[in-house]
Amino acid sequence: MQPDRILSYASDGLTAALYRGRYAPPSNRIVIMLGGSDGSYALTQTYAAVFAENGLTALAVPYWGQPHLAQGLAQIAVETVETAVRRAQKMGFCQTGVWGISMGAQLALLAASLIPDIGRVAAVSPLDVCVQGLQTAPRRKLLDCSAFTWRGCDLPYCPLHMNRLRVLRDCVKTRSLCLRSCYRDAVGAAEETRIRVENIQGAVLLLSAEDDTMWPSYEAARRIIRRLEDGGFQYPVIERTYHRAGHYLFPVESRWHKLFANARRYPQDYMAAARDALAQALDFFHGWQ
Repeated sequence: MQPDRILSYASDGLTAALYRGRYAPPSNRIVIMLGGSDGSYALTQTYAAVFAENGLTALAVPYWGQPHLAQGLAQIAVETVETAVRRAQKMGFCQTGVWGISMGAQLALLAASLIPDIGRVAAVSPLDVCVQGLQTAPRRKLLDCSAFTWRGCDLPYCPLHMNRLRVLRDCVKTRSLCLRSCYRDAVGAAEETRIRVENIQGAVLLLSAEDDTMWPSYEAARRIIRRLEDGGFQYPVIERTYHRAGHYLFPVESRWHKLFANARRYPQDYMAAARDALAQALDFFHGWQ
């Protein structure tokens, strides 16, 4: 499916691909799509195309790896999402939601906590903290900066741990891509590094796998819910947890499926969970009044 409109480093600096909802009447609603840390703009466009095929207008937005964006998982400007929101408003969309997966879920929650015009957010395999920046090329290494910035300043971050031997051991033990040890400080992370999800101005959908080996998304989702409950959050919060599933909860085949043992051990259960995660997200945005 080809996009209806391509924005390639437009006057406002936005790169994006617009997919208008098919088989549905015109709507003033749009969903900004944020992919994972792999930086694949093509895969993000695939996500947007699936949403469009199911009647939702979607805007695929890369947040790193493009010429004018961060070139690694460090100092990613949250304003990229803000620019997408403003562009959507200029195109006539009155309701702007955000869907994100993996690091895109982290960014979706962070952006929604900072940008009041985001009215609904769906986070697939999220984290609830800002993390340390990571150089991706020519070799991966931790940097003395945050993964995200806002208004030109690094956001406070939780440090990561890059012990390659431990990661290798965990990957062999679980037969999966297992980076959980890198995020072991997330449980006791300082308050200033927590995403202030209580500031989100709309409903929240959290989707995670109980045995996510990539990072502790299930535990993060539980912390998010507790934080929202403790803060008297006034909007709906929906959570779904999946068993025999993994980090990549989307029913489109990609190399990511093969990296997780449950996708190989329980392929039918895993794909059923991915299909349900998509259905939950579609219902979540279709039901927006």
